[in-house]
Amino acid sequence: MKSTEPVILQADRMLGETRMLRTELRRRGARVLMAETAEEAVAQAKLCPPDILLLDDDLSGEDLAERFRSTLPDAEVILLSSRDDQLARGFGMGLLYHGLRPVGWRTLLDLIEQALPGRLRPAGDASEPGPMVMCVDDDPQALNSISRLLNRHGYRVCTFADPDKVLAAIPEVAPDVAVVDVLMPGMDGRELSRRIREKYRRLFPIVLHSARATEADRQAGFRHGADYFLAKPCAPHRLLDVVDYYADHLDAEERRFIEPRL
Repeated sequence: MKSTEPVILQADRMLGETRMLRTELRRRGARVLMAETAEEAVAQAKLCPPDILLLDDDLSGEDLAERFRSTLPDAEVILLSSRDDQLARGFGMGLLYHGLRPVGWRTLLDLIEQALPGRLRPAGDASEPGPMVMCVDDDPQALNSISRLLNRHGYRVCTFADPDKVLAAIPEVAPDVAVVDVLMPGMDGRELSRRIREKYRRLFPIVLHSARATEADRQAGFRHGADYFLAKPCAPHRLLDVVDYYADHLDAEERRFIEPRL
């Protein structure tokens, strides 16, 4: 007889994309395991056989879904692929779902809920607004890209293309974290960080984001008050890891997982 606590194992290179899914599943009584390599996933599955496998199709050179199909025939499999030509591989395997990423976390939650009838607790009140992220960058395209990414993952976002307008706006914006580009005309990100610290102390964390990311650049950023220095460009899941951590938008398991990887 299956335990009342369902077990979901996610093996993925880009775990940040689906953090909201894992957080909600834990709130609703599931045990959610994480792995970043095929080897980790296999080891975890041996220790705690999952009811549902959520797999990254690019995680290893082998067909991971087929491997788990042979060792865990009763587990339902959700496979996420990065390319159209990978979708045909799932035909005939009886997968619960095979789709192109990114797939919305609510879509994945609906699939998991349908596969585990009556085994998840009812959804709680989700009316609380997400954390506020203040993004400063003179590049409108970069601002739009970051804003869309963060909005999709539950954040409120306030953007500024002109760093000169930031200091006066902070009391009204009330950010939980700031993501600030370094290379801007006029007042650059380092100077803006220094002025924020001078006026508002350590009211909220500052993440500097820059295409120039030598060790000297990083140390200069920290001297001007930054809490973290993120190289630009970076993968979306990497940006989410950093913002989730510094906005304190994590449950205990996600925080333990992320801390050694920052």
